[in-house]
Amino acid sequence: MPKPSTPATLLVRLPNPLGDVVMATPLLHSLRMGLPQTRIVVAGNAPYGALLDGLDSFDQFLALNRSVPHAQVLRQAQADVALLLPNSWSSVLAARKAGIPRRIGRRNQMRQLLLQHSLPPIPGAAPMTELYADFLPSVGVQREVLAAELVVTGPAKTPLPSDATTGATSLIGVAPGAAFGPSKSYPKELLLSALQELHDSHGFVPVWLGSPNERAMLEDYANSLPFDSVLPATQATGLGEAKALIASCSVVLAMDNGARHMAAALRVPQVVIYGPTHPAWSAHALEHTTILRRDELDCLNCHQKVCPKADHPCMNRIAPSNVVRAVQDAVAAAPST
Repeated sequence: MPKPSTPATLLVRLPNPLGDVVMATPLLHSLRMGLPQTRIVVAGNAPYGALLDGLDSFDQFLALNRSVPHAQVLRQAQADVALLLPNSWSSVLAARKAGIPRRIGRRNQMRQLLLQHSLPPIPGAAPMTELYADFLPSVGVQREVLAAELVVTGPAKTPLPSDATTGATSLIGVAPGAAFGPSKSYPKELLLSALQELHDSHGFVPVWLGSPNERAMLEDYANSLPFDSVLPATQATGLGEAKALIASCSVVLAMDNGARHMAAALRVPQVVIYGPTHPAWSAHALEHTTILRRDELDCLNCHQKVCPKADHPCMNRIAPSNVVRAVQDAVAAAPST
């Protein structure tokens, strides 16, 4: 098979979940290295512009939202090739309506009818970084898997404890929610018990992380603690600020959610609680990742948004003492800066 011609302008349609966007950054870096003369345009949900701000792996970001047809936005790129990372019909239809002549994506629900080059369906649980790297040969770039990357381009706007800068306070980012569904979340009472112990024994102060839709939950959690914690300002916290907040933390305690991926890309140690989802999907940048999981359960990886069992064993059987120990060990093992 002849090597594909080098695109003049390449459009990369980002995935929709936050964590998957972070796991797509190695693909962008590989494309930039392999196609130095190509103009690379990235299109994705509007908040992701701030998430990717500071990277030198693309030339333009196009913000997608519900108020403007996606095809109209994609047409601005004037691309000759599009890499469609979502496996949806809507993404390939928008690229076609935008007049992009060469569309590349995975075969899924007969999407190949509108693709000029189709990749095989996803074979099973595998890191998204590797699945995105499968796109590289289709534009003539050698397939490789690199580390995820994010950069912080400015200071956090949210005031941090005054003694944080002196080292007297250790900040722990806490991301208790998950857009996937409640089955991913560690029970509130267990989480608060772990945070209380971490505060009492090591002085950890929580920095609450979550989407604007999770604001009420974060306020409830923060108000349920008998000590002060850091809660972003009332206005919706942007992903640029979230990056800065995560970078200021010694460790992040998260579910299988976007905050975990951001912390990994920022090289902040993470303790991640897994239950209904398979860790293999996000097995990237694991150098500073601790996974907590009840491996003996036969109901793991069910991918149910709401647990059908009354006791939700994959979460309830993880003791707060195990969370505390994992956080302590993660901080102790982190390289000094």
